[in-house]
Amino acid sequence: MKHEIAVPAHVEPEDDLYYTIHKGLRMANARMLIALGQADPTSMSSVAGTLSQLREHLQACEKHLQHENEFVHSALNERLPGGSGHADEDHEEHERTFAELRQMIGAIEAATTERSRLWRNLYQRFALFFAEDLEHMHEEETEVMPLIAAHFTKDEMKAIEGRIIASIPPAELVEGVRMMLQASSSPEREAMVRGMQDGMPGEVFDGFMSAVTRGTWRLGDFSSLERGLW
Repeated sequence: MKHEIAVPAHVEPEDDLYYTIHKGLRMANARMLIALGQADPTSMSSVAGTLSQLREHLQACEKHLQHENEFVHSALNERLPGGSGHADEDHEEHERTFAELRQMIGAIEAATTERSRLWRNLYQRFALFFAEDLEHMHEEETEVMPLIAAHFTKDEMKAIEGRIIASIPPAELVEGVRMMLQASSSPEREAMVRGMQDGMPGEVFDGFMSAVTRGTWRLGDFSSLERGLW
C-alpha cells in the first residue's frame, strides 16, 4: 500500500479545514484503543466505564462526519461536482462501522458468559476502524483539501470553518477544543488560542478557556494552558 505523503505546498496549515481536528481525532482514537486494551473484561466497573467512553467517542466521531458532510464536502461538491466522492464513500462505511461497534457494545452488556472473548472481538474491530480512519483522514488531507484550496478563497474557507463552529453546542465545543489543543504542538496551541481570542469578546473568551482548561486558565498565561489541558 502506497500513499502520497507530501501535503501540497499551496495548502497553508492555518487554512487547512482538516489538519487540526484530524490531529485531535488521531489522538482520541489512539487513547480509545489503549483504553480498550487495558480494560479488564471480568470487572463490571471497568467494562461499564470503558463502554461509556467508547459510546461517547463514537458519537464524537459521528458528529465530525456530519460536520464534514454538511459544511465541507457539500460546499466542494457544489463547486466541483463529485470532488469529495471517495471521502463520502468512506463516511458511509464509517457509519456502518459505528452501527456494528454499537451492536458489539450491546452484546457485551447483555453477556453473562464469554465476555472476555467478546471484548477481544470489540478491541480488534475498533483497531481496524482506527486503521481505516487513519487512511481516510490522510486522503482527505492530501487529496480533498488541495481541491478545496484550489476552488475556494481563504475567506471562503474561513467562512466554512465559522459555520461549523457556530453549529456546535457550547459544551461539545469545549470538549472538541480541548481535544485539539491536547493534540497540538505548543506553538500551534498558542496560535489557536490567540485566534479564538481575536474572534470572541474578552469575557466570553476568558470563560470559554476556563471551561476548556477546567478552571486553571489565566488570561494570557500559556503555562496555565499547558497545565490545564491534562
